[in-house]
Amino acid sequence: MKKQVSVSCPMDCFDLCRFVVTVENNRIVRLQGDKNHPLTKGVICKKGRSLVQRLYHPERILSPLIRQNNKFVKASYQEVFDIIAETLASIKTSHGPAAVLNYNGDGYGGLKGKIQTLFFNCFGGASRQQGSLCWGAGMAAQKYDFGNSKGHFPDDVLNSGLILIWGRNPKETGIHLFSYLKQAEKRGSRVIVIDPVKSPTAGAFDDYIRINPATDGALALAMANVIIEAGLYDKAFIGSHVLGFDAFRSEASLFSLEKAEAITGIPAGTIESLALSYAGEKAAAIYIGYGLQRYHNGGNTVRCIDALAAITGKIGKKGCGVNYAAKSISPYLNDMELKSRDHITAERRFSAGKLGEFLDEAKAPPIRAVFVSSANPLNQCPDLKKTADAFSKIGFKVVFDHFMTDTARFADIVIPAAFVFEQDDIFTTSMYSPFLNYSQKAVDPPRDLMPEFDFFLSLASRMGIENLGFKDSDDYLKKSVAPLLDKFNIAYSDLKDSYFCIEKDRVAWEDLIFETRSNKIELYSEQALTDGISPFPIFTGTLKSKDDLPLRLLTCHTGKSMHSQGFVFCEDMPVVYLNRNTAQTYGIQDQSHVCVKGAKHALKARVSVTDDICDSTVFIHQGWRHKSGAVNFLTNSLVSDMGGQAAYYDSFCAIEASD
Repeated sequence: MKKQVSVSCPMDCFDLCRFVVTVENNRIVRLQGDKNHPLTKGVICKKGRSLVQRLYHPERILSPLIRQNNKFVKASYQEVFDIIAETLASIKTSHGPAAVLNYNGDGYGGLKGKIQTLFFNCFGGASRQQGSLCWGAGMAAQKYDFGNSKGHFPDDVLNSGLILIWGRNPKETGIHLFSYLKQAEKRGSRVIVIDPVKSPTAGAFDDYIRINPATDGALALAMANVIIEAGLYDKAFIGSHVLGFDAFRSEASLFSLEKAEAITGIPAGTIESLALSYAGEKAAAIYIGYGLQRYHNGGNTVRCIDALAAITGKIGKKGCGVNYAAKSISPYLNDMELKSRDHITAERRFSAGKLGEFLDEAKAPPIRAVFVSSANPLNQCPDLKKTADAFSKIGFKVVFDHFMTDTARFADIVIPAAFVFEQDDIFTTSMYSPFLNYSQKAVDPPRDLMPEFDFFLSLASRMGIENLGFKDSDDYLKKSVAPLLDKFNIAYSDLKDSYFCIEKDRVAWEDLIFETRSNKIELYSEQALTDGISPFPIFTGTLKSKDDLPLRLLTCHTGKSMHSQGFVFCEDMPVVYLNRNTAQTYGIQDQSHVCVKGAKHALKARVSVTDDICDSTVFIHQGWRHKSGAVNFLTNSLVSDMGGQAAYYDSFCAIEASD
């Protein structure tokens, strides 16, 4: 007998697609997009379509594994419960809870994904990452400027006459925004893409501006200077809703068109035209990608771009805004993890981009155990040589995953993770989609496979931890959404079949009451000053390699994979993209094999010569496995100016021909 159920895409993505899954005899026989969903309208990407293939892949881990004599052998859940409970109790007694590192990532976006962190709070605490491998600098920037990060509803872009896609590639990483952009273009809107790389998105529109990497802040300041000198700034809006305009104007005045051209590589006339077009269009929107804040100056870059919208009054109005993230639903959820923090007796934090350094240098106490879930840090963290070496020295390592990832291969115990199809859960995203997805269980897990949520409930019971704050997974979900249900007067059962969103948030900051101390946009932030950084947006220049490595390394996402997930079965070698001039300079031929050398490591790759990449730059997609050539062996552990963001794109390399 066939049945259909609604399931959410679980990936850490902008769009939060919803699937209609057809099940027959406890097996998924079809997965398609939900045609009735207001945003995704039945269109799903190749990453979502591949989930069923992954669910039934023969290499999926289906039972706990324990390392014995450097090989993994199958074990029962009772065995691993006994080992883990005894080890955790011993470590807590001898070194305290902070001797355990709890690494909980965003690879699974459901509310249940927080269970590991919640468990360790009730355990007494742990050592944990702070900052971000993804978007931290930009989030911190918008918190200084606006007090929070909010985005317009997806369809609001149809109200825009001019749209700047700044360092963002929605054709590959946000297909529903891309669809709206093409609709807007057909209705007469002008779409301009600003990017060091002529991405598929840039190639899809007439206006593409190539910019030198790490110089976006200089472009924004020069544009602001043009706008201010031309008298096109919104004096009334600034007077009522902006704090710190004079300090910002002084900084912007330092960036003449000629200076900006020398920094950004963009002709002065193009910068001037861009500034005048943006200021002159009543409804102009900016969509920022996460790549432009993955530099040492990334937070200030976003603050400079925010300021463009602030001084022209393009905040709180239809078709406007600076769209970076979209925290719509999350403020109305009951953060169960936060509530459990009352049980913490010891906790340490380390920068997410410096995992290897922390594992090496942590004292009083040293790290004795690591638990990893919803993450693959030995693929995604920068400076992988140091990170992998340090990780391998830890005496007890437990990893939850579907497959034998780079991180799982280093573990002492591997626990199989359930797929989204095998459990009920609730999903939201703070990236783009304003909708909540209730994801229904479609099929039972394979025999004896225990979902991670149930695993930690059982482990807590085994260890006598009784203060989790809920009875079971259903109780957990109901308590998590209780404030949302109360606020908007809806029943829990209604979430399962509805497309819930918060309609009043269609235009970000429409009430012009900001969440800063002053309730204004703060181009001068006292909080930033207190935090030891410039109170107003600045451009701090670009970095050069300290190791005489001549080429900047960009490690962007591919549309084929969410980070490393799509590469787990790939046997090929990475492709390195080079500009034609760069290839000629180093005597590199198209389709040849090369050695790409970083400060500590090297990898082999196949060359693709293209005019889509700027000069003196090497482009390699991130996500490749160790055995293929993980690009993060070449990246360094530099951190951004704010938000603890890993500054991946301030890494450098050399390249030479290889056999």
